[in-house]
Amino acid sequence: MDPKDALREEHGATMKMLAVLRRLMTKAVDLKEGETKDLEALIEFFDVYVDRYHHGKEEQVLFPALSLTLAVRIDSIIDSLIKDHREARTIMGQIRSKAVTLHSCSEAERYELKERADLYVDLVRKHIRKENSELLPLIEERLSEPERLQMAGQFQNVEKATLGSSGVEIFLVSVQRLSKKYTLQ
Repeated sequence: MDPKDALREEHGATMKMLAVLRRLMTKAVDLKEGETKDLEALIEFFDVYVDRYHHGKEEQVLFPALSLTLAVRIDSIIDSLIKDHREARTIMGQIRSKAVTLHSCSEAERYELKERADLYVDLVRKHIRKENSELLPLIEERLSEPERLQMAGQFQNVEKATLGSSGVEIFLVSVQRLSKKYTLQ
């Protein structure tokens, strides 16, 4: 699959899970047992699929390749996106630490969890819009077809190293299940 298309598909799955997170966090003060498990699944999705897999492909493969093209403003775009990745990791770490002790959290701490989740959702949505409008068009504009084919192979290597042989499918099933449960489709 073309790298640009692969990244867009991953953005789509991520946007669905951001909607699920926002919807689930409307109940942050009174999450039930099954909903707590769903929150754990969401955190795993954002930690593994979004950060290690998706952001890993960008940071290990895409950003270095585009930096070599010397496109106008590419370094500032990449710097901005890496800053977003770091900020998202920090916020997700805060969410994870709150979620671990959710059963013993006060109402105020649960509201803080909701605020962190809202901040994460807003940051990642803005980040995806920036990538779709500024970064992804550069793949087609600046990289030759052989370079894109090579990148697709490198993306597969990151996938295998990060998720194993069936990792993507497991996460996509989770996206479908949680989207159906928490959003209107």
